[in-house]
Amino acid sequence: MTTTHHSTAELAKLARVLDRRDPADLDFLADLPPAALRQFRDQITGTIADRESHRMHRIGAAAKLIPAPIAAKITEAAFGPVLAAAIAGSVDPSRAVAIATALSPTFLADATVTLDPRRATALIAEVPDRMAAATARELIARGDYLTMGRLAGAVPDQVLRAALPHAADIDLLHVGYYLEDTDAADRLLTIVTDRVPGMIRATAAENQWPEAIALLDLLGPTERSHLGNVVADQDPEILDALLTAVTELDAWDTLLPVAAGMEPAALQRLAERPIMQDPAVLTGIADLALTQNLWLDLLPLAEHLTPTQLHTVAARISAEPDDALTALIEQAHTGNHWDTLIPVALALDEPARRRFAALPVMHRPDTLSAAITTAAAHNLWPAALPLVDVLPPHTHDLLATTITTLSTPDFHAALTAAPAAGSTTTLIRIVLRQDPTARAHSLTLLADSDDLESLVTSFTTTDPEIWKSVAAINSDLPPRLRTLLAPQAARCGHSDIAEVLST
Repeated sequence: MTTTHHSTAELAKLARVLDRRDPADLDFLADLPPAALRQFRDQITGTIADRESHRMHRIGAAAKLIPAPIAAKITEAAFGPVLAAAIAGSVDPSRAVAIATALSPTFLADATVTLDPRRATALIAEVPDRMAAATARELIARGDYLTMGRLAGAVPDQVLRAALPHAADIDLLHVGYYLEDTDAADRLLTIVTDRVPGMIRATAAENQWPEAIALLDLLGPTERSHLGNVVADQDPEILDALLTAVTELDAWDTLLPVAAGMEPAALQRLAERPIMQDPAVLTGIADLALTQNLWLDLLPLAEHLTPTQLHTVAARISAEPDDALTALIEQAHTGNHWDTLIPVALALDEPARRRFAALPVMHRPDTLSAAITTAAAHNLWPAALPLVDVLPPHTHDLLATTITTLSTPDFHAALTAAPAAGSTTTLIRIVLRQDPTARAHSLTLLADSDDLESLVTSFTTTDPEIWKSVAAINSDLPPRLRTLLAPQAARCGHSDIAEVLST
């Protein structure tokens, strides 16, 4: 969607250069990328300027011989605004400003329509604030946002500060739509940052979301995220209107990168809106993220989704083949996004979760270590432990080494989470695989845990091999732990083990 709107803006600029009153005359070029249209426009502008450069320099040299007020009269009466704009870059900047001071705002506005900012940089830098403001006021009164957008990226900040107070909030949006590049868009938003809420309200009031979304796409990451935070802070009706427009215009490819940099509170408000509860919308967002390389932009938003919402997203992810899932995990691992990936993985259904855990990438030491470290750092044990449950047994030695590095508080947090997560058996199986020194430390922490009774009660496995492993380290078990494990073994149908643990 945003590419279409950028192309529309570029066609309007090209029509101006070609002196076509109706941009629709150029619709046959609409399928071309915006960058290609802009390059074509620059080539045409350059060709025209180069062809006339010698004549313009001769006229510019002659202007030095005539007093400025008389030169201004000649400019208005004989040259006209188009020729005046062409000559502007060939006249000494101070001299050009002196002549322009005697020209009317109407004439100056007419001249800026065809002025090439790239060839008049020195002149633009010397334009007095008052003259810039008067010219801008005239252009805005005409609704000539295209010219304003072209000039806004070329004029100094102080000129913009002088000119923009004369623009209404909605005018600022229209000017932004025709900006040339990201630097210009970022600069404009920085200068009018106090007016951004008003721009958003005006956008909603006049239903100009397509232009606003196109401007979002033009901004750099910092200003884009700032604008996203401000939008999320508006009345719910405005946020709902934006999300509806994004969905209808198929513009989530623009909004997802915005969301990736938004503050957590703003993302939470975004995730709570009614349209975000629609499975079709969530599936579409997930599909876009997976097919348009926006996976890492989706994860920050996914962190704020409810289990029901996450299940919808996970269902779409589970449709990906193993190589695609591997690539997603690799991206999340490289970007250190385990804190958002773990809840998404847990939302997969049981077969998909097992397929996820069976991927070779999940068995690498660096991957498992990063996942466990992230679970500890963000206290994600309730989400992480069920995933550990479905890891194949050959990873348990590696996990046993990894949990040795956990701090005492982090290990206790895992112990506390295990019963509710149904992961006690897996956790004990991993502890049993530790080397004797590390295992003794873990068993001591187990015995000292305030949740020891609930932990042992949730150790309900009937697997004889696990119970035999417990009995094999009977002499290493702390007394409190051994006392509780003996009757639990009996309850699980292993009276022989219970007897060993009781001696």
